Amino acid sequence: MKETKLSLFIEEISMGPFGSDIKVDNFIDFGVPVLNGSNLNSHKLVEVGFNYVSEEKANKLGKANAKRGDVVITHRGTLGQVAYIPEDSKFDRYVISQSQFRVRFKSSVNPIYFSYLMRTKYGQEKLLSFKNHVGVPALAQATTNFKNLELHIHNIATQQKIVEVLSALDDKIELNNKINEELEQMAKTLYNYWFVQFDFPNETGKPYKSSGGKMVYNQVLKREIPEGWEVQVFSDWIKETKAGDWGKDMEEGNYTERVYCVRGADINGLNGKGEVKAPQRFILKNNLSKALKSNDFIIEISGGSPTQSTGRIALLTNKTFERFDTGVICSNFCKAISLKHENYIFNFQKEWQRLYDAGVFFGYEGKTSGIKNFLFDSFVNSYKVVLPPKEIVEQYYNIAQCLEEKKQINLQQNQELVQLRDWLLPMLMNGQVKVSDNYDIESDPILIAAEPDVCYGDTEHLDIPSNRKGFARQVLAGKVVSVFKDDPNFSNIKFQKVQFLAEHIIEADLNQNYYYQAAGPYDNAFMKSIYGHFKMQKWFDSQNLRFISLTKEEKIEGYYQGYFAPAQERLERLFNLLYQTTEAEVEIIATIYAVWNNRIIQGTSISDNELIEDFYKWSDRKKQYTRDQILFGLKWLRDNNLEPKGFGKLIKKAKNKNNDFTRSDTKSIKRK
Repeated sequence: MKETKLSLFIEEISMGPFGSDIKVDNFIDFGVPVLNGSNLNSHKLVEVGFNYVSEEKANKLGKANAKRGDVVITHRGTLGQVAYIPEDSKFDRYVISQSQFRVRFKSSVNPIYFSYLMRTKYGQEKLLSFKNHVGVPALAQATTNFKNLELHIHNIATQQKIVEVLSALDDKIELNNKINEELEQMAKTLYNYWFVQFDFPNETGKPYKSSGGKMVYNQVLKREIPEGWEVQVFSDWIKETKAGDWGKDMEEGNYTERVYCVRGADINGLNGKGEVKAPQRFILKNNLSKALKSNDFIIEISGGSPTQSTGRIALLTNKTFERFDTGVICSNFCKAISLKHENYIFNFQKEWQRLYDAGVFFGYEGKTSGIKNFLFDSFVNSYKVVLPPKEIVEQYYNIAQCLEEKKQINLQQNQELVQLRDWLLPMLMNGQVKVSDNYDIESDPILIAAEPDVCYGDTEHLDIPSNRKGFARQVLAGKVVSVFKDDPNFSNIKFQKVQFLAEHIIEADLNQNYYYQAAGPYDNAFMKSIYGHFKMQKWFDSQNLRFISLTKEEKIEGYYQGYFAPAQERLERLFNLLYQTTEAEVEIIATIYAVWNNRIIQGTSISDNELIEDFYKWSDRKKQYTRDQILFGLKWLRDNNLEPKGFGKLIKKAKNKNNDFTRSDTKSIKRK
């Protein structure tokens, strides 16, 4: 597909106003909305958090007015943001900021298609190709260079098909989000009705206060509360607190435990209102006690802004942890707490959120080094709250728990929809797949036809987001099991070594941490957890040393195509070569590959004799193999053009472990 200059498709393009044209004094309570970066966080305009100017002021700003169908792009600040204004937007026009420009395309380009296109790696690289590298991030001569960009643009009929598929997924995600908003509102309304207005159901099911229920004046709260209710402080509800951690960004010294670190920026995502982009960090083994558990709360204790207090809160459930492939902690800017009684989690959550929404936490903030800090201990030890009777709390818990479960199901579905959309997006754009001509958007599942010969940029590159690498690695492992399940020689050792070879031959950076193990390179943390992940994803169970297919095994292939399509040919060739090789043969091949790769990384000399010597030094177990068997492994790698290239990290001996192989390293797993 030929690249075409964008200027041929553009009807109108205009920069935002000068900074002096819009001042804080121009903002009013309601009028024409002024866009900011937070409105461009999706492919479609996010209509929250507006400032407004008058109609008269907007008219004076002329071409800085964006209308439905326009595409808005950030040219200074958070680069890479691209969003279109939908035809059903809340307003018929918007004023773009001084950091944005707008584009109106001719009828030959669908603005929705273009917004999707620019969110691909290909589109982002094109857009950022004229980025300044000095000072504030900015696009140099933004509109001029943008018009001169050359892009692959599909014909309008194909654009529409692509938009229909991707929009169907996004529409479902949006619908689930709206349902969740309603579920949250139901829980909030019921809480206010029962525990703020005190119209909980009395013994006959009627609203307590409205039906004449006895109220008594409380001297501490200086107001009336229902008879029999108590007054406590928040700390009376709290069982324990956990401080945050940050660790290291790479495995270093004693910092060996890989975890996800949730920050204040991730709290909205945990609540289902955005993405969770928690970075992976490495912490001390002793600090694993800080790992979060189901029914813990995360509270932001540092950060905020002049208009947003600290104290944001998120509840963690079992479903929350399914978004991560390893343990989760919170950052130093947050604090985790757990309650004494599970039944009180929703009362605690809703009361805390009610106080946050009312701005109460602004009164409990200190400041150090310009950063606002929430005076957590002062607040929880002094702020008085009502304590309802246990039976009323349990009634509310049962209702709120049901609503929360429905919400979590929607969030889980959204996660799957996002994964599907994100792996479909680049392949639809680059022509690797196309929408079938007989696809019915209203009733059919997504039908795609492969076009593997279409060239579109670097199709060999695996563009896997950092926060999805753990899951992508599980997918690759699931694919290995799916392929080899009928191989009579498939064992735990063979599983480990095929996984190692696959990751290195396609050069997939999946946060692997291989160490010396008697049977060859071994990632202890991954192999010990993968069976649990298989079961959690409902792909496979392992019973009596057998893999048993579960209900969602077929989902592996879709994820596999999404993450590993560019490397599919190489992987299939590798799997075919290794199928029905013996456990010993694969162990020899993987180990000789590892010692060879180590020498490349270290930049030391490489000869057959040196590789064989390294092989025997690996562990005493290796002495069972003959020199001829090792030479066979070397020949196998060379004959099949699978020589290592120095990818990955140097494999070292595991700390505090000898080279004796563990029980888990020798289990044979048969397939059913």
